[in-house]
Amino acid sequence: MNDKPSDIIPPGATLAILGGGQLGSMLCEAAKRMGYRTLAVSAHEANPIARWADHHLVADPSDPATAARLAHQAQVITVEAESIDPDALQAAEAAGARVAPAARVQSIVRDRRLEKTFLAGLALPDGQRATGDFRIAENSQQMHRAAEELFAAGASRIVCKTARGGYDGKGQRWIHDPQHAGSVFESLGGVPLVLEAAVDFIAEASVIVARSADGRMTHFPVFANEHRRGILHQTVMPGEFSQATSAQAIGIARLVAEKLDVVGLIAVEQFVLPDGRVLVNELAARPHNSGHVTLRAAGRSQFEMHIAAICGLPLPPVEVLRPGVMTNLLGDLWAKGEPDFPAVLADGHASIHLYGKSPRPGRKMGHMIHTGATVEEARNAADKAFDRLGGQ
Repeated sequence: MNDKPSDIIPPGATLAILGGGQLGSMLCEAAKRMGYRTLAVSAHEANPIARWADHHLVADPSDPATAARLAHQAQVITVEAESIDPDALQAAEAAGARVAPAARVQSIVRDRRLEKTFLAGLALPDGQRATGDFRIAENSQQMHRAAEELFAAGASRIVCKTARGGYDGKGQRWIHDPQHAGSVFESLGGVPLVLEAAVDFIAEASVIVARSADGRMTHFPVFANEHRRGILHQTVMPGEFSQATSAQAIGIARLVAEKLDVVGLIAVEQFVLPDGRVLVNELAARPHNSGHVTLRAAGRSQFEMHIAAICGLPLPPVEVLRPGVMTNLLGDLWAKGEPDFPAVLADGHASIHLYGKSPRPGRKMGHMIHTGATVEEARNAADKAFDRLGGQ
């Protein structure tokens, strides 16, 4: 094992990935191209990661004993989802493994209470806030008080999110009247919640930063994101934001990476306000759905940058090869049979990336990437292809 966390882990070493979804699968694919071996741990043998991992261990990736054993089998351990319990990462760290992101980082980004508290404590220029107004509710009584305080402070409506779990719009409810606080608390399972005042934004953005153990950083350009029904539909790279907005979004993302002491990737989802300022929505210390566009539109993908960061390799500035648009493909497209992907691939600037999952409504089955001479050209091609597949 390496004694210094800043030591370079060269190609030929083994990387362990906890979790078995498409993010882990694409990490394995990138690692193989870069000369690394991969050991994946996931709960089901048919998970997407099995298609690319050199070795696939079917086990609970959140089991501390399993994670600790990886310290003797891999040179670095990483995760592909927030669902991995930090206790497993702590066990691996205690066994002497290099773990990236560290258990502390995973603890914060998987719990909205800790995440929001961390963001609220960031020191930004001119006393600006990094995130919107929020409250934490551990029980029904706190829920009522939190809702009343947010409405009294001027909130027009409130989104309630489970402190843990929940993604793609799941685990969330809106409140338009504080009298409904109790019923919403019960409908979300009576678990701890974070209540957030609605943010009047004009656009959604994300910034992905790669950071190594010795503090070196690089970042991708600001992505512009569009969500439909709470699920990311499309990402544009580069996002068409003002220079001031882009600079602020990138600055906050890099500050988050530094203060969290992230090793690997940190994705910072942000709201763009009418005056051009940004507020942070959520964090993800892993490859991010919006970063898939980098597979075709950037000199190095987010997956290659994550591997470089956790292995101590160089992190050069990101080169945008061509403007690109990523469009998610959900299981709804399979309702009438296999989508007409050959028609999409007739466009030489389009690519299809499928994850090997069984289709069901709302499930992310894959994505398309379209590139063009301009953002508008790429977006128009992506929209026409999505319509051709029967998307809505």
